[in-house]
Amino acid sequence: MPPASLSMTFFYFTHRFSHMLTPAAQFLTYAEAVALYQQLKEAEVDALVKTCGPPSFPFGDGLFYQLLIEEADVPLARETVEAFELQRAAPKAVRCSRCRAEGAAPLLRPAWWQRLYYAGTVLHKCTQCGTEFPV
Repeated sequence: MPPASLSMTFFYFTHRFSHMLTPAAQFLTYAEAVALYQQLKEAEVDALVKTCGPPSFPFGDGLFYQLLIEEADVPLARETVEAFELQRAAPKAVRCSRCRAEGAAPLLRPAWWQRLYYAGTVLHKCTQCGTEFPV
């Protein structure tokens, strides 16, 4: 027989999430799912993190994560989720790999060997230290 605390936790979980759940966000990385979960927790919205997407090998879990919330909590979570999605969709600033300064610009005319060696990437040049690096 399981300990009383375990059965009480199971009862709370099944009772708390027995209502219809709706996805608040899908196809998140693990770090994004944890960050959004914490933001929703601060907004006093209960959320459930679950794997989703295509299976990974060899274990079969989803490659991505989704956050599920109760339908009643959707209005409370809407502002938090929308702000998170805007932040997630915003392009990340390119930082120099050497001095970590922002504002590196794409290299306009890379040498032929750089085009060959760095095929599929864009070379950037730092405005502060002059380092060339692929992104």
